[in-house]
Amino acid sequence: MPIVKITSLAFGGDGVARTDDGCVVFVPFTAPGDEVEIAITEQKKSFARGQLVRVITPGPGRTTPVCRHFGRCGGCAYQHLTYEAEFAAKQSQLRESLERLGGFRDLPPQIPATPAPEMYGYRNKLQLAPGKPELTDNGYHLTYGYIQTDNETFFTVKECPLVKPEINRCLPKAIHSPWGRQNAKKKPAPDDLTIRADAAGNCHFFFGRAPMNYPWLHESLLGQDVQVPLGSFWQINPPVAEKLLAQVNVWASESRCTTLIDAYCGAGAFSLSLTAPFSERILIESDRQASAAANLNHQNRGLGCFVVSGLAEKALPKQLAKTIPDKTLVILDPPRGGCLPPVLNALVQKRPAGLIYVSCNPTTLARDLRQLCKDGTYAIAEIAMFDMFPRTAHFETAVRMQLGK
Repeated sequence: MPIVKITSLAFGGDGVARTDDGCVVFVPFTAPGDEVEIAITEQKKSFARGQLVRVITPGPGRTTPVCRHFGRCGGCAYQHLTYEAEFAAKQSQLRESLERLGGFRDLPPQIPATPAPEMYGYRNKLQLAPGKPELTDNGYHLTYGYIQTDNETFFTVKECPLVKPEINRCLPKAIHSPWGRQNAKKKPAPDDLTIRADAAGNCHFFFGRAPMNYPWLHESLLGQDVQVPLGSFWQINPPVAEKLLAQVNVWASESRCTTLIDAYCGAGAFSLSLTAPFSERILIESDRQASAAANLNHQNRGLGCFVVSGLAEKALPKQLAKTIPDKTLVILDPPRGGCLPPVLNALVQKRPAGLIYVSCNPTTLARDLRQLCKDGTYAIAEIAMFDMFPRTAHFETAVRMQLGK
């Protein structure tokens, strides 16, 4: 079995090394500086994948994971690293993605990066998959957990170190509730279990889709109340999210635009956090309950807005056609898959003066920025990275774009 030296961490968490014949090999759950023995599990033309057999010499950033499921659970990628090593790796991954996938060669030497204040106990949401129901003398018994990294094997989770303690305490209550017992009997298969903790620490759970008639949650945004539907998106790490919102607010204020288009707006967090006196706020959201909440939240603040309940790829081109480009700021915060071509094409064609792109996936971010900067339409002006998801492979990035010449 080959022995290799891990030199870096790729986005996703795999260690990167080279075998004696020069082949690049990706090895999960390794750390920079590790000397490890591996088994090759997959051989491609230009790279290979390996499995860690044993650590011969640990790297300086290696530490002991706190969760007994680490290594078989796909949720965490970095519990075997010190937080300093994880944070440094994520900063390198952002730069590497923008350079290699985006083709950007003139990035600033230092990209501002905000670390997470807490490595564990920060998530305000937990979603677990159901196991196989078993019929006992006391009725159906059902446990919840995750699928192992082999994408096949289920294992039960009784607590997750990433989520808030109140969520872990709520887990048995949810499973044994009347709603939970009913879910255990559901045919052809039970639904996933989701538990959310609101700003006050109250837990709310549901199975499958969130009920439409459930009272909206009360969250906190920069010290003010925001209402969010139970099944709608809200940032899972509020302290880091507020740092992100503060940075976007600075950039938005500097833009001096008078019209705001907040695409993928959710319950309205970005628009609500901006202090610039926009004369027009246009919010776009495909989740109908979230768009209704965004409208209500703006009304509660005395902020006028026009909410479009629909897909960004359909709504954004229409709204851009109605605005004055020189006075328009667009904020994009798409899902992990990034923006669809109609969104990017509309921005390139209409060229709004202000553009801020917020992303939780550096690979799709790099892809989309490359399209926006093609032919000099836009250029990257500023970048900031926020570690919204410590111990996992993910992080958040905000980019301010400026029009090219």
